[in-house]
Amino acid sequence: MDETRQQDNPSASRSFHPEKHAPPRGKGRKIAKEESRSVPGDTVHSDTTRGEKHGHSPEKGAHDTGRKGRTQRPSGTKDASAYTGVDPDDDSPGSRQG
Repeated sequence: MDETRQQDNPSASRSFHPEKHAPPRGKGRKIAKEESRSVPGDTVHSDTTRGEKHGHSPEKGAHDTGRKGRTQRPSGTKDASAYTGVDPDDDSPGSRQG
């Protein structure tokens, strides 16, 4: 088996400790007056609903089963009516042909 050794890398220390090795920060740039003015189209009103809002009112046939996994993703199931559009528990006249 070969001998394993780590090479010296002096730039790594400079990268991870800029307070010791880098010059102090400059004053930055001056913000132009044109950048602070509002322009037409800067903000837009949306007539659609956000995705988060849709999740609170599940479609017919969909059932919320809570959050799932480490990332807490929403999860759920569907019954037959979600796939066919027919409610399997609907016993109203005209729902069954005979």
